[in-house]
Amino acid sequence: MSTIRTMLCIACVLGFGFGAPAARAQWAVVDVGAIAQLVQQVELMEQTLSAAQGELQQAQQEFHAITGNRGMATLLSGTVRNYLPTGTSELESLLSGGSSPYAALDAAMQSALAGNAVLTGQQIAALSPDAAAHILAARRTAALLQSIAGTALTNTSGRFASLQQLIDAIAGASDQKAALDLNARIVAEQGMLENDQSKLASLYRALEAQHWSDEERAREQIAIAHGSFGTRFAPVP
Repeated sequence: MSTIRTMLCIACVLGFGFGAPAARAQWAVVDVGAIAQLVQQVELMEQTLSAAQGELQQAQQEFHAITGNRGMATLLSGTVRNYLPTGTSELESLLSGGSSPYAALDAAMQSALAGNAVLTGQQIAALSPDAAAHILAARRTAALLQSIAGTALTNTSGRFASLQQLIDAIAGASDQKAALDLNARIVAEQGMLENDQSKLASLYRALEAQHWSDEERAREQIAIAHGSFGTRFAPVP
């Protein structure tokens, strides 16, 4: 307020000029009351401006609290999600022993194949081609189902550690936007977990249908090999 005080001092000095001799009558007449009123108006404007600046800062803080990136999208960025076949073509490739983009799943399947095998390669080679094909197909179906279940169990168990990151981040939500982003991230993770469950159920049904198909094919091959019951023991002329 040094400026205002200076203005008041000037106004007082000029006010004393009213009692000066007539020789100084040529000085301009100064309205001290008008100057005082002007000073009051300036003070009021300064107060109004200060209040407006405070409101602007508050508005900026509120705007910042609901906008911007809080980094919640990068949480759980290292989580393995695409570990299950996405369609029948990939299932068929795994069942036929073809190339697969799922290294962990393929490795688990090979391990299950080796662990489940009872007949040796020589014993299978001694069977008929149809019987050998049926055994190998049943082996691969069972091994793939085992590997999918085992891989899903491993990944689901590992997700507990990942979900702990979201829980720990709750305390670090410093404003409204961070809290909203974290809530959206938790909802998205819940959706992903539900999608995994649906995908596993669909894969199980697909492999179960494949098993039924293999069984039906085996029955038809047996019927072809043995013929109908009515003519099985009829003499051949």
